[in-house]
Amino acid sequence: MGMAIIVAFANIYWARNGMMGIGHLLWFLLPVVIWLISRKNIKGREHTPMSLVGTLVEKTWSTFAIFVLGFFLFACIWHFIAARLLSPSDYILACVRVTPVIVLLMGMSITITGHILKQRWLVIFGIVAGLVFFLWEFFGMGQRILMYLTGMPPSLPTTVASIHSLPSLTIFIFAFIGMVLPGMKLKKQSL
Repeated sequence: MGMAIIVAFANIYWARNGMMGIGHLLWFLLPVVIWLISRKNIKGREHTPMSLVGTLVEKTWSTFAIFVLGFFLFACIWHFIAARLLSPSDYILACVRVTPVIVLLMGMSITITGHILKQRWLVIFGIVAGLVFFLWEFFGMGQRILMYLTGMPPSLPTTVASIHSLPSLTIFIFAFIGMVLPGMKLKKQSL
């Protein structure tokens, strides 16, 4: 959730300097930060065996990470090639939108986590929010609402930076409800 906030502000800052969406590269720091924090927390503590439920949830989110990273790399390669081969009008049509797919995969992972934890509310949230926010991101509804509310044309750097920051809000909400709350439940069960 913290990384979502950092990415949003980084996009706003870098857009003012002419580099749109560059803040999203900070997502690659997240595994390093998690590894460093967990390494520090685990050091000197007695190792607790992992439960079957904890293992299944971990495998679900590891699979999510592999699919998201693979799709992200595919999209980057596609954009690199398409930007050089297609005209700007064709490129806009051939553009691969990454955030809607990540949101859909995140909703699926939250739903599976809900099934594993036997939490109906989490299953329903994963399905409903995954599909709703997929459509929300796919059709750019957040961007349209932001442009309407600010009254700014989309060509202004601050507006574009804000548009690049909106997916971070979606990820923040999904992370809190889909990861933090189930994580607190798992931690409570293991005590």
